[in-house]
Amino acid sequence: MELIKNKYTVQGLDLVKIANDFGSPVYVYDAELIKSQYEKLVSSFPGVDLRVKYAMKALSNVSIVKYIKSLGAGLDAVSIQEATIGLSVGYDPKEIMFTPSGVDFSEIEDAIALGLTINIDNIAILEQFGNKYGSTLPVCLRLNPHIMAGGNNKISTGHIDSKFGISILQSRHLLRVLETYKIHVNGVHMHTGSDILDAEVFLKGAEILFDFARNFDTIEFLDFGSGFKVPYREGDIKVDLQDLGGKISKAFSEFQKEYGKPVQFGLNPGNF
Repeated sequence: MELIKNKYTVQGLDLVKIANDFGSPVYVYDAELIKSQYEKLVSSFPGVDLRVKYAMKALSNVSIVKYIKSLGAGLDAVSIQEATIGLSVGYDPKEIMFTPSGVDFSEIEDAIALGLTINIDNIAILEQFGNKYGSTLPVCLRLNPHIMAGGNNKISTGHIDSKFGISILQSRHLLRVLETYKIHVNGVHMHTGSDILDAEVFLKGAEILFDFARNFDTIEFLDFGSGFKVPYREGDIKVDLQDLGGKISKAFSEFQKEYGKPVQFGLNPGNF
């Protein structure tokens, strides 16, 4: 934002006039910038079947969600309310990944009734899921890779003390539960944090995800939830998306070749 003749302007728009015309508070979003950033993100991951799912907890404005749908992105929702917004703008339920944390099992049942893609992040809920649905419904598993990443502790979600995801150290217990209830696993997900800058963090997490996915022959997608470092102020550092995307895509392609069948690459950023 630049101050010109006592008027705040962005892209040549007079924000004071907009506030006077529409009332305040008022939010102004740049659709062309959103599109440009989305296209830059997509082009940074070559050679993989990429599916971007916008983490709408970052901004659930219905007009923004509708615009992001027009670009071709899916959705990552953490509540039934968020999922309902997605459905209201025309998303197919399977295009919405439901990734809650610490919810009652009844909310998982509500999400299943809506037809959403289910992502479960703790063993207790997974056991309830298995007891009720067994192998009749596919499920994605959210893992905690125990990697410290992100701009600060508050937005680092993959470390050992994080509440997000099933600890990778519980793998044996997790596999026993899956076998007991014959649960059909079609995806594996992790979220290491926001403001990710270093490609090596992603690569380390990816190897953990690849290793766990090798336990199954039913995997259709691997899902990487995280936010990349973007500049908010002049002079801020930012992630080198081309470098990060190239390295991750190469590692993913090597895993897919070894796995022996096509696997979709899921990316769930809340910022572009």
